This record gives sequence, C-alpha cells and structure tokens, in this order.
Amino acid sequence: MVRYHPLLIGIHWLVALGVLVAYITSGDPTEAGNAFEELVGQTHVAAGDLVVVLVLLRLPLRLILGAPAAVPMPQWQALAAKGAHVALYGLMLLVPLAGWCALSERAADFSVFGLALPLLSDVPPLLSTLGDLHPLLGNAFLWLAGIHAAAALWHHFKEKDDTLKKMAPWVK
Repeated sequence: MVRYHPLLIGIHWLVALGVLVAYITSGDPTEAGNAFEELVGQTHVAAGDLVVVLVLLRLPLRLILGAPAAVPMPQWQALAAKGAHVALYGLMLLVPLAGWCALSERAADFSVFGLALPLLSDVPPLLSTLGDLHPLLGNAFLWLAGIHAAAALWHHFKEKDDTLKKMAPWVK
C-alpha cells in the first residue's frame, strides 16, 4: 500500500478539525450578546479562515507530492469519487468566501482574536446573495463530507481495501 505524504495527511485532518469547529460554533458572529458569544463567533470565523489557508496550501502540495494510485473500483465509483473530491475542494473555498461576504454585509469591522479582518465596505448584489447562501452551502458541505467519510468506511469494512488506510494518521 502506498500512502499519502504525511504532510498531506496532517493537512487533511486539520481541515476536518477546522470544519468541525466551524460547524460547532456556527451562527451569526455579529450578534454576540456577551463575551462568550463573541469568543464563539471569533472561533467560527477563525476556523473558516484556517480551512481556506490549509486548502490553499494543500492544493499545490498535492500537485507536488502526488497521490497514491486509486484502488481498483467500478468506473461509476471512480467518477463519483472524483466528483465528490472536486465538490469538497470547491466548497472548502466557497463556504468561507460566502461567510466573508455575509460578514462584510453585516459588520463594518470585525476582529478575530485582535486581528482586524479586511471586509468589503460595499457588498455587490452577487456577493450579497453568496453571503445569504453561506448556511446552505455549509450544510451541503457537511453532508458531502459525511458521505465522503461513509464511503471511506465502506471501503475499509465492506470492500476491505486500502482506501481509508492511505489517509489514516494512525497507520504506519
């Protein structure tokens, strides 16, 4: 079995953690009523920012470091896997962008743990619509990530192949 490079494995699981934190802390970060809610809102935005940074780091590293060969599977499964990965990468960039648009529309300024975020002062209608779609896109991403995880588990337990092991941090 050939595995992903350890750096790609680490980034994969950090992205998963960032997505989970963003989901747990979701809500409108501009509607904080107390210090705890403000911390939760800042954590949500920071988690989304972290996901974008990690994905922008992962994409060129994936091209440079490559990926192990896919396990043999029917063509429809290979196409579904490829489509799901493209959609996951797209949503990992689009969901935080939509959140930034929504935040720009709701706040004149916003700081994450003392660092001021650059926000749009005038949000064009298209970006306003994208901001409105942030919760829907986030939920779609979570469903797709869940299907992705279920498929990896199916490959591991039902197909008994190495699909999951190639990205598992606990495998040597």
